[in-house]
Amino acid sequence: MPEFRAIPTDRAVPGLLFAYGTLAPDGPEAASRGGWSADSVRGRLYDLGLYPGLVELGAPAAGWVEGYVRSVGEAELRERLDPYEGVAEGLYRRDATTTRAGLFTWVYVYARSLPRGARGPLPRWDGRRGVLRPGLTRENLDDGLIDRPGRAS
Repeated sequence: MPEFRAIPTDRAVPGLLFAYGTLAPDGPEAASRGGWSADSVRGRLYDLGLYPGLVELGAPAAGWVEGYVRSVGEAELRERLDPYEGVAEGLYRRDATTTRAGLFTWVYVYARSLPRGARGPLPRWDGRRGVLRPGLTRENLDDGLIDRPGRAS
C-alpha cells in the first residue's frame, strides 16, 4: 500500500487530539465528561485484535474513520500518550491532519505493516475504549499490546 501522510502546510502545531481506539472515550457520557467531540478523519482503519490501527491517513480514496477530538497539550503528548502508543518503538507515529469538521489535530497512525488477520477497513472500531488511566502504559510485546502498570501518569 502507498504511504499517505498528512503534513501541515504551515508552522502551526495542533492543540487537539483525534482518537479512534483505546484512547477514545467509552460512550457519549464519557465523551461529554471528558470534553470530547465526535468527528472523523480520512484513512483506513483496521481491527488488530486488542487495538485498532489507522493507516493511509488522508488518502483521497479512503473513507472516513469515526472518532473523537479533544484538546491536548504537548507535555501530555510527549510524556503520556506517545509512550502509551509505542512511538519510540515504531508501533505508532503521531501525525497532524485535518478532520472532517476542519479541525487541525494530532492522530496516532499505525506505523507497521498490517498483520495477517487484520480486519477492515472499518468506519469505526468497536473494541475496548477509555483504557488509558493514570499509572498505566501500553507495553509493546511480541504478541501485541497490553496495559500494564508503568511510568505514565
